[in-house]
Order: sequence, then structure tokens, then C-alpha cells
Amino acid sequence: MAFIEFDTRTYPRHERADAVRETCAALANMAPDVTEDGALSLAMRIRLLPGVSVAAVECSPLGVHRSARQLADGNDDVLLFLNPGNPEQRGGDGAWVVRQRGLGQQGEIASVDGAGCLALNERAGGIDFHGIQSKCVLIAFARERLLPQVDDVDRVLREGLVNTLPLRLLVRQALEMTRPSSPRDTSDAERLRLSDQLLDLGALALGATPQAQQRASTRGLRQARLKAIQADLRVHAWRGDLSLEWAAARHGISVRYVRALFEQEGTSFSDYLLEQRLQRAFGQLACPRHLGSTVSDIAYASGFNNLSWFYRAFKQRFSAAPSDIRQSHALGMSA
Repeated sequence: MAFIEFDTRTYPRHERADAVRETCAALANMAPDVTEDGALSLAMRIRLLPGVSVAAVECSPLGVHRSARQLADGNDDVLLFLNPGNPEQRGGDGAWVVRQRGLGQQGEIASVDGAGCLALNERAGGIDFHGIQSKCVLIAFARERLLPQVDDVDRVLREGLVNTLPLRLLVRQALEMTRPSSPRDTSDAERLRLSDQLLDLGALALGATPQAQQRASTRGLRQARLKAIQADLRVHAWRGDLSLEWAAARHGISVRYVRALFEQEGTSFSDYLLEQRLQRAFGQLACPRHLGSTVSDIAYASGFNNLSWFYRAFKQRFSAAPSDIRQSHALGMSA
């Protein structure tokens, strides 16, 4: 999965304006309105997948547009501009505005936290970033892949995208894919799976046709929900009170559905949670910063409530006792 990074901070101040012009032209055939201002700041992280590209953008005040000159390239991709802000609530500061014929009531839609808008690359338009450090998630879909899945494209252009579960999951997935730490090398099958997942979530966020909605709900939406729950478990694995009921209530779905999401991956909620806790304990036992902590302290801090169960599970998983792991890493540091 191709990964591209650009950051003006890696350029001397007097070269940043030219670097932004060249990068915007090369990556999206768009023209930025910039001056020779060394204070200009633009950072982009981009993932390229079959039929879709995802970009996380942060920038200082800047305008970027496609006019007749750029439209000659024939690119007719469908663009989703999303404001990651706080995807759990509405109410943003209008950090950027997308302008294009057919958008909103007057040809433009301002950003709102957790929402966004649809735009068409075949039409002239642009985006103006107004915030001191505006953030935007940009997803470009091949037109022939996305638009046939959308029930009413004109309505979406007029009204924009509102904060819904599919949109929140889409933003979460896009941000995860554009983190520098996300996997760089994936198989062709995995790239296609991720592309299909983004397509499904995009269609649901825009208002899918009945056929597309049925397919997306059993494919992309299920996968995105599972990834969201797994991310939650990785973050909160240290809590000893995690349960199926906790995950279901947190994500607004039934316990049965949570269980089914893990079963379709050939595992279970409890097995996945156990693995996260064991990996957390292993990491602390092998880390010199935790030499002052007892094995029991580490077990409890990793979410285990029963030490006997911790010792059995740890030895079964790593074919070694916790004390053996600590000793081997301590010897390695002193060698």
C-alpha cells in the first residue's frame, strides 16, 4: 500500500511555497494560492489503494483550487472532504470551506466537526483553509466505483455529510490508515479489502442505494465496527472490568452482534482481549522501566484479576514463565 508524506517543515523557509505548489500539482493537479511566506505550513500523509486514495491534511491558512487548466486532465474522481475535529459531536468553527457549483445553497459548504461534504473533480472549485492549523481528511474515490452506489448524489451535494455512524467509522478508518505507524506492506488481497471497506462506508455515509446498503452493512460496516471495538480493547485492556456488555453498550450494538463480529474473524471477544493483556504484560516485563514493578503489579496493571490464571495463560502463550521473560531481558541488557 503506497504511502506518501509531505511536510513543509522539512524544507528551508524560502523554499516552502514552491514545494507546496509542486506537491499539490503532482499529487492532485490542484493549484495553491500561496505567497513567498516562510510561515506557510502544510503536512500531508497519503495512502493509495485500488480505486481510492486517503489523505490526512494539516495546514495554515491556504487556498487550493482546480480551474479550467487543471480540469483538462480529465480526472473525474469523487472527493469527500471530512472534518475529523471531534467526530462524537457537532459544532465546528468552520476551519475550511469547499467551493463548487452545486454545493450547499450558494455553491459552498463550510466544515463542521465530525461532518463534511462531497465534491466532484470534474467541476471547477476549491477549498479554503482558514484556521491557524486546519485539519481535513480527504478521500478520493474512482467515480465509477462510488456514485452508482449512492441513492441521490444531488441531495448530498446540496446538503453535505452529517455526523452518522458510517461517517464516524470512515473518518476513524482513514485516520488509522494515514498514521505513520500503520503497516506499509500489505498483500494485494488486503489492499482490496481495505478499498472495499472504504467504499462501503463512503456509500453508507452518502446515502446508499438499497442494494449497496445491504452489501455494505454485511461487509464494510461490519469490518469497521470490529476494528473500532478492537481499537477500544487495545486502549482499555488494562481495565479489569471489560466485558461483552461493556463493548456492546459503548458501541451501541447488541452483545450478540459483538460476539458475531469476532466469530467471523475466527476468534472470540475473550480471546482477543486476553491476547492484548498478555502482550501488554510481556512488554512491561521486557521493559527496563518496569524493573521496579513486581510480576503481580504488572499482571494487575495489564487487566488480570486472578494471578493463577495470569501465570497459566502467560506460560501457555509464550512457553515461558513471566519471571523467565524478565530475567532473559535483564541478562540481555547487561551483556
